[in-house]
Amino acid sequence: MWPDAVQLQDKVGRNGMTQEFERQIERYDALLAATVDMVLVIVDDRVEYCRAGESDWLNEEMVTGVALEKLFPVDLLGRFRSAIERAQAAPGVAQSLEYVLRPEHLPSMREAGLREPIWYEARFVATDSGDVIWSARDINDRKKLQRKVTNQAQRDPLTGAYNRRALMTVMEQTVAQAQRYDWTCSVLLIDIDDFSSINDQHGWDAGDQLLQQIVTGLYKLKRTADFLARYSDDQLVLFLPETNHDQGLAAGERVRNLIAEMVMPYPTGELGCTASVGVAGLRGLEDTAREMLKRAEENLLVARSSGGNRVEGE
Repeated sequence: MWPDAVQLQDKVGRNGMTQEFERQIERYDALLAATVDMVLVIVDDRVEYCRAGESDWLNEEMVTGVALEKLFPVDLLGRFRSAIERAQAAPGVAQSLEYVLRPEHLPSMREAGLREPIWYEARFVATDSGDVIWSARDINDRKKLQRKVTNQAQRDPLTGAYNRRALMTVMEQTVAQAQRYDWTCSVLLIDIDDFSSINDQHGWDAGDQLLQQIVTGLYKLKRTADFLARYSDDQLVLFLPETNHDQGLAAGERVRNLIAEMVMPYPTGELGCTASVGVAGLRGLEDTAREMLKRAEENLLVARSSGGNRVEGE
């Protein structure tokens, strides 16, 4: 903590006080220059001082002297004021806060240079007089890495489709929402007919490439709201929100036709396959995502036992 005026006077005497104070200010300025953080000094809900640090997008002059309510929307301003009040209630104790600045929501910050969303990790520390030092560190790279890791944990590494765990999370949430608002949804369980024979005759790499091509085709076919996941080695699930059972059957036929018409060049010759599809729709308030998948599996079994390349529903 920097010494106050009384401490300085006791230490150096009245004549040397000005020189010592100037040295302290020089050290303070050097400390600010050394930090990578954006630093704001808030006095009476206004930016008294601003140093951009490594946030080189920021025009410091355009925010210095400006009231916080002129810079930030109500929701973000409320979070900042809450952190400032907590800091002022406990001077010297840092209060932490994470937030994102989005140019589309912050016209004043956009004018000051903000061009893309940036995440910050901030600390607010108050002096005894109530002034607040606001230090904010750019954590965009960390957030991007977190999103990448999360996305990888939810994706099948071979096809890029979502995995079974991600599917169950989405289905359970969507089914609960559909039941609450009297909506509907359907699920397609897609099984590649005789997939093991393709691997046996042409090798596992052929089967992998064929599965990747099917997933690519399904991504082009599906709607934005539909959810595609790899369910097992040779099975995929296409979950269809706001889709009744008849519409689900029609979607199943489109999927079946897409796969039946698909041809993939390969060194051992052109490869193709067919698929069987089991369809299940939401049955009301007592239904669950797992029960829907169970019925889709039962209908898939009927399609396969009937010769494959078929769509079966309830």
